[in-house]
Amino acid sequence: MNRAPSRRRSPLALGVALAVCAVMLPALPAAAEPVECVTDAAGAMQVTGECIDPLYTQPIVDAETDEASPVAHHRVSGHFEGTNIQFNIYLHPQADKAKWDGRFFQYTYPTTFTPGQNTSRASDRAIGFALASGGYTVQAGNDFLSLGYRHAAAAAKFAEQVAADYYGGDREIFGYLYGPSGGSFQAVGAAENTDGVWQGFVPMVQAVPAPNSYNFNGRSAAELILADKADQIRDALLPGGSGDPYATLDEAEREMLTELHLLGIPWKAWENSDYLLGYDPSYFGSGLDSDDPLAYDPTYVDDFWKAEGYLGTEDSPLGARVRAELAEMGDTVGHRWNIAKRFAYRYQLPAAGEGWIALDQFRNADGTPLYPQRPVGEPKFSGAVSGNTAFDGSINGKMIVVSNLFDSDALPLHTDWYRKQVEKSLGAAASSTYRVYFTDHADHQDAPPAGERAPTLVDWYGMVEQALRDVARWAEDGVPAPASTRYEIKNAQIEVSPFALVRRGIQPTVDIGARDGVIKAKVGKPVLLAAAAHTPAGGGKIIAAEWDFEGDGEYVPGKVTAPRRIAAIGTTHRFAEPGTYFVSLRVTAERDGDIGAQYALLQNIDRVRVVVTE
Repeated sequence: MNRAPSRRRSPLALGVALAVCAVMLPALPAAAEPVECVTDAAGAMQVTGECIDPLYTQPIVDAETDEASPVAHHRVSGHFEGTNIQFNIYLHPQADKAKWDGRFFQYTYPTTFTPGQNTSRASDRAIGFALASGGYTVQAGNDFLSLGYRHAAAAAKFAEQVAADYYGGDREIFGYLYGPSGGSFQAVGAAENTDGVWQGFVPMVQAVPAPNSYNFNGRSAAELILADKADQIRDALLPGGSGDPYATLDEAEREMLTELHLLGIPWKAWENSDYLLGYDPSYFGSGLDSDDPLAYDPTYVDDFWKAEGYLGTEDSPLGARVRAELAEMGDTVGHRWNIAKRFAYRYQLPAAGEGWIALDQFRNADGTPLYPQRPVGEPKFSGAVSGNTAFDGSINGKMIVVSNLFDSDALPLHTDWYRKQVEKSLGAAASSTYRVYFTDHADHQDAPPAGERAPTLVDWYGMVEQALRDVARWAEDGVPAPASTRYEIKNAQIEVSPFALVRRGIQPTVDIGARDGVIKAKVGKPVLLAAAAHTPAGGGKIIAAEWDFEGDGEYVPGKVTAPRRIAAIGTTHRFAEPGTYFVSLRVTAERDGDIGAQYALLQNIDRVRVVVTE
């Protein structure tokens, strides 16, 4: 890459810290006396490339090893004295040092759900991607909540010294920070509160400091009311379905379903209705549907069931339904809390005009609340995770956000909220530093989809990897990243065009031709399946297609004659048994049309309902 002129950052002056390193580094040139990083009035530390964070003054290198897996690399591991923060730096092997292009990629995440697992170890994919993209990898963390972005910044600055010594020369180093969900809190915190540490940021499945947990509590409320109708709702929304999810619902259920999606919960999330309604105990261990009280508002339960204006006393179909649910569960204090907590979001509204579209359904036309409001607000998770970041959009550096349209945890609507914060903060300059890419057929989970999820969802990390490459080119060479995904907001839902050139962004589109989403077939007779795939201007070329005929997540290769922007994809298939099948076609695009590429693969899926009879 040809580098745009820019100021070289001064190395982090660690003073005595280097003297205590287990593995000594060569002495650095004399520098000005380092200054301590300062904290702003909100409690967010302002970290520059030159200042010293008093928590992380002594990096200790514990080991240096040459490793072969997942690819050959040189690893430097260590920790910060007096903390539980560990770090790992993954550099090119000695024989490939010339492949370094003067950059690094750094993944961040605040905690781990696996006891004993340490978040300072990068994944195989993160290591391989960085080395293949001309960068080294940095990762720092521990096994419990970290202090926002500060530990990541300290590791990044120390790693620059290690890299400068290892690779040699005196070149500018560019850094890029990325992280999903809670890690997106840290990435935004870094973007707003650091300068000269990283030049670009990719928050993934972006979380924001919402005024309350309405996205989770609303789903828990829906589980109480809609669980028995989940299969019917899902089937209506599947390809070839009736398209009317309200068809089998009573008045209370209709009211709940409308309220749920006005909260911004994607309709597309019904593809995995068990997860949408919070059945997964490995993820929802926070007691959203437990009998535990709200410690921060102990009188709420009595008001919910006794006071005027609350759902527990409301003369409405939904009010009658929650009272019936309590009677069925058993009228105990615990069960009263169980139900009341699910609807707490109605009574915790932020001030009008703060942009929380999903909560406007609980306001009168003049902006006043429809329901009584609690004097005590819900404690926010975002403060500690983000390092007390303001989330005012005042980012320093380039940013590309990658969020997913099937995500019921970090809502697509929240990505739009932060986009507006950036545009309000930066004005016209936002277009020269900020992008949003939405991924269709992707949810919150970051592992390649498997099992029941495989027929409906794509591996969206390829979008992230392409975004990281684009943000690097943008920061280093001044080449603007492809245009943001174009979308509209209707009834709190993010809606995108089915046409790639209209949708923009970088994800391909694919469409299986079928009238009303249904194909009728006979057992043993060939069924013609025909589709068209397109890439947007920044999406490269279609390089692969795969069919899942049985809807079981087992894909077989389809035919793409050569990499191209527009691909016609067809096949025939015979079904051996009668039944209803959901056939999936997964297409993959790559920026340069490289059929052998391992990273930055851009995928999408389309599905069709095939009804097979004797």
